[in-house]
Amino acid sequence: MENILKLSAESRTEVGKKISKQLRRNGKIPAIIYGLDKDSIPISINLDAIEGIMKTAKGMNSILRIERGKEEPVDAMLKEVQWDYLSDNIIHADLIRINVDKPIVVHVPIKVTGEAVGVKVEDGIFDFITRSVYVRCLPAKIPAEIVVDVTDLHANQSIKIEDLEAAAEGLEYMTDPSVVVCLVATKGGASSTDEEESEVEVEEAVTPAAE
Repeated sequence: MENILKLSAESRTEVGKKISKQLRRNGKIPAIIYGLDKDSIPISINLDAIEGIMKTAKGMNSILRIERGKEEPVDAMLKEVQWDYLSDNIIHADLIRINVDKPIVVHVPIKVTGEAVGVKVEDGIFDFITRSVYVRCLPAKIPAEIVVDVTDLHANQSIKIEDLEAAAEGLEYMTDPSVVVCLVATKGGASSTDEEESEVEVEEAVTPAAE
């Protein structure tokens, strides 16, 4: 499958703060793989490898194939990354197993392009309200971002989740369709805080979707 990043790791038999500190001194971080009703696997990963993944276009939504010597590779995604607030270094990572043939729910950022006509010629004020959205799709179909062109947006108009086009084949938006992504308000008119915003409760990002 395309777009799978290979990640070398080592299994850990020892856990605890002392071992974690030793790993970090050697340029590695402790991590754990879990999910799909299988046993958790403590591992260690090179810090620069995780930092590299975070800098890719998909970042946390990258599909990873974790290789541990002769052990069977595990397909997973980053679930959570913990940072050292003193040094801004990553100190731990949680990874969740995925089945590349089954859809999952993840959080994807929204990117706005263009200049709204309501701002350009109608003296309106642009407000970017919802900057990310939950989507459901196959892991290989996860977009790096959802691009929204606001060029034709007039004053007193808005773009909602229900107005977004599917960014990939089979992609489904899980956030409430009535949620406003962006709008152009008239000066002295209603502010973005007056817009009713609601979201359906969705499981956290990188969650296997219900079959």
